[in-house]
Amino acid sequence: MSTPRPAKKRRGRSVAAKQDQWTDLQTSPNLQSQVAILVNTITDGAVRIVVAKVFADLVFLLDYLSLVDANPRDLVRVRDRLSILYAVRGEANALVDFIENHALQCEGMAELLRETLDGSAYAIKHEVRRILDGELAEAKDAQDEQKVYGLLLHAQGVLTNCFQQCMISLARVFDESVSGAQLFHDWQIRRERSLLLCEDLTTLTELIQDSGQKSLDYIAAHLRAFKEGSMQWLMYKDWQEYEALSEQVLGSISQGDNPTDLLHRLGCYLETLLAHVKTRGVLAETNESSAVYEEVAISW
Repeated sequence: MSTPRPAKKRRGRSVAAKQDQWTDLQTSPNLQSQVAILVNTITDGAVRIVVAKVFADLVFLLDYLSLVDANPRDLVRVRDRLSILYAVRGEANALVDFIENHALQCEGMAELLRETLDGSAYAIKHEVRRILDGELAEAKDAQDEQKVYGLLLHAQGVLTNCFQQCMISLARVFDESVSGAQLFHDWQIRRERSLLLCEDLTTLTELIQDSGQKSLDYIAAHLRAFKEGSMQWLMYKDWQEYEALSEQVLGSISQGDNPTDLLHRLGCYLETLLAHVKTRGVLAETNESSAVYEEVAISW
């Protein structure tokens, strides 16, 4: 079943009126208008058309992905959302084909722009194949809708991050000062959530690694608090593993045992999880375009 394209958002004031108003855009972002400002700085007509097409396709892909609701407890129309992701695959593959077979052949293109477009095509092709042809393939026949929705959220997060990072990299070819917070209205929120998640994971990891310094009841309270609090900012696919490991620890404590081995296992898992969270694109401090493709697989 084909899914109709979402209607394009209306612009407010004209692009011309916003030509030099980056400050306003930072507080009231309009992605299409910001893209138009960057595109209008390109003097070569052929290059401008190519770049405008790539930007427009990336904006469309992000809009399409936003149709996959980020509420993991809402299991309504899961199969429709799955069809959206497979529609995204077709559009993304078409964009890669355009970049490789048309954009990169455009004469008069600066080398930095050519390298950036080539890197974007590689990143998109790699992530679409890995996620939609690989990890999400099992969702087709899965009967557990909760599991399917977890896979959907993971795929949405990974692809959203990939497309956003490609947009940032391309925008910086024309304006090195561009940041994710300028382009995407949710960037700062996602950054703050990730910082809080890192802080809580660090505290929990240290507590478990030094479990001999605190009572088991104290540790149990913190495990439950994390589940009710910042665990929601983890990728959904990590929820079940944390819950499974922590429930084993909590069950052992409730029975009056000292779950030393279970605590060690949970501590190792949390340490690995923290390392992954720290690589999220919203936490990256570097402006170098090469960093864009290092961790396109980590999202929110």
